[in-house]
Amino acid sequence: MSDNHRHCYLFTGSSEDTLSDFLHLSQHLSTPLIVTHDVSLYQEKHADLLQGNTLSLCTFKQARQHLGRSHEAVLLDLQHGVSASALTILAGTVRGHGLFAIALPEDGWCSMTDQDLTRYLPWPYQPEQVTSYFKRYLLERLYQDDSPFLRTSLGALPPLPALAPIADYPALTQEQRQVQHCLLAAQAKAYVLIAPRGRGKSTLLGDTLAKLLQNGKKVAVTAPNQEAIKTLKQRFVASLTNSEQTFDLPFIAPDALILTSSDTPMWDYLFVDEASMLPLPMLKALSKIAIHNVFSTTDYGYEGAGKGFGLRFCRFLAHQKIPQHTSSSPIIEPLQRLTLVTPVRWGGNDPLENWVNATFFLTPSDQTPRLSQSQSHEQSTAPQKKPCLALTGADWLAYPQLLAQAFHLLVSAHYQTSPDNVRWVMDDPSVTTYLSINTDQACLTDPQHPTAHDHPLNSVAIVTEEGDLPEALSQAVLQGTRRPRGHLLPQSLLAHEGIEEAGHYRYWRISRIATNPDQQRQGVASDLLTAIEEVALPKVDFLCTSFAATTDVVMFWLKNGYRAVRLGTSKDQASGSYSLMMVKPLNDDAKQRANQWHKHFVATFSINILLQYADLPTELIILLLQGSADDQDTLLSPHDRRNILLFVEHHRPFDSIRPSFLKAVLTIIGQKNDRSFHPELSVLLEAALGRDTEASRQAAHLSGKKAMMAMFKTQLSTLLESK
Repeated sequence: MSDNHRHCYLFTGSSEDTLSDFLHLSQHLSTPLIVTHDVSLYQEKHADLLQGNTLSLCTFKQARQHLGRSHEAVLLDLQHGVSASALTILAGTVRGHGLFAIALPEDGWCSMTDQDLTRYLPWPYQPEQVTSYFKRYLLERLYQDDSPFLRTSLGALPPLPALAPIADYPALTQEQRQVQHCLLAAQAKAYVLIAPRGRGKSTLLGDTLAKLLQNGKKVAVTAPNQEAIKTLKQRFVASLTNSEQTFDLPFIAPDALILTSSDTPMWDYLFVDEASMLPLPMLKALSKIAIHNVFSTTDYGYEGAGKGFGLRFCRFLAHQKIPQHTSSSPIIEPLQRLTLVTPVRWGGNDPLENWVNATFFLTPSDQTPRLSQSQSHEQSTAPQKKPCLALTGADWLAYPQLLAQAFHLLVSAHYQTSPDNVRWVMDDPSVTTYLSINTDQACLTDPQHPTAHDHPLNSVAIVTEEGDLPEALSQAVLQGTRRPRGHLLPQSLLAHEGIEEAGHYRYWRISRIATNPDQQRQGVASDLLTAIEEVALPKVDFLCTSFAATTDVVMFWLKNGYRAVRLGTSKDQASGSYSLMMVKPLNDDAKQRANQWHKHFVATFSINILLQYADLPTELIILLLQGSADDQDTLLSPHDRRNILLFVEHHRPFDSIRPSFLKAVLTIIGQKNDRSFHPELSVLLEAALGRDTEASRQAAHLSGKKAMMAMFKTQLSTLLESK
């Protein structure tokens, strides 16, 4: 294979036969790796075959530890279970001319109980009860004409030849040198380097880091953990081998960097590797630490994070102000986007890489070139409603092109979408995917229709069935002694809010929703929710959702009639936001319960604003409390009213009425129900919570403290008159 492509084989037969074939083919290759659901089966059943062979074993769960590593031979044993993420990760670790093999039984694989299926199934489903349609899909892909996997009898095949050692310090490719030139030119405040795996990002960064230090620049590097920069560090050390200067890798943990930051940038350059694995608020804080910031991450690929990261974070970086400072290379733009296209770990147009990307939808679709979350504040005027198609399980096998479109949309919109999610939507019996498509209903209901697969998606939503838990199980969850798989919303209301009846109700949770950007702000996602509601009405009590709370997303769900019932107390590691749960009742009993649950939320949230949510954006707090006056118990006591009256009409000091002032502000916010932005409310709330009011005062056109106090008295007078 002069083109440096990988050798791919599909072994079928007993585990002993497939292991023997793999060891035969890889006997001249260095340290073969065997990956399986349970390594103990190999250690117990095949000890004789393994004896004397220099190889390593790992489970599917340990596959992520091999990100960034390079292997000459990998056997992925799928006989007892399938992990899509392990497959995509490990295929990306095999070097050019290396061996990537998949082992399957001779026949009956699709009907065999899958031991890895448990983690996809909610209570009470068990793997032996479920038909895996994902396995059928994967098997079809392995046997299709574009599959790189050879199924030739191995009896006559000679072992693969030994591979030439990889040069310790390979010269940078022309493409890498061009990107490095851009970084060293220092003409942008921020650089974002996004590329698929195997393109040499870490090698480039390590070499550039060494050059900057040799040129006297003050440089720091950070990443989610030091394991993520092993390749970067190796190249950094190698680049300094012949240097007269000695430097230690200037690695500093992200949180430590932020703690030591100041208004004046401390570094000339900050390198952030695997940036998409860090929360967005942390990335924004890191972007202020150095004069030049370099953020590197994977595009699509194995974490399923790069595209979402690029869309969200790049938008923020592009609007940065360019600092004014003297420099031989002045900054002339806020952001430069950089990429590497040519693979360095294997040859170009590699059949294995192409197959993995196509099978798990890891590359952009021509029909969805630029996608983002649909959970935005849409216009009230919507076009004609589009037909909706509901797919589950075996349905996807009849609509493979819609499966591809749906995941291209989801990968682009949700940075936590991963290859494992393909299996989840196909194999979890509680999951139904709803698609809004530009076509007529006849095309949708007949997969044999000549144009059934040719129309682009407007919007996609994944819905999971939850709740209807037995009384004994609900009590165990309430008491903290059981945590059954799945059932996110009823479990959270039971275990964290102490709502005893939450487990009895039936829920459909909108787990993911995304809309084509060409269709955003036109009511498309709202129409899809309406279609889902029409199907749900006779079957369930609540529609519900749980998501990383930001103002625009909360606004979307409020507009569609959902009410907040729980806000998490810790931030999601990926999004850097608190998780908000909302419900929409679908019958009279559910409406009564939703009122009670929302009233409970308002009461606890009003206290927790001070106890747990010091960093929650003011605008989001206001949005969550607006229109809640009917759900609030009387906040202002007669004593509170006297305090406020003395402040408004006399000379009572403001600091002496702060508790009463906070209650009054929460009441004022609760009386507002238009969900429009009121600058005065931000000033009121920030003052009540002891936050800095300077920015909100300017937005409200208040010239200073005196004008602010006058506004307070006007608002409080109106409140007293209304009671």
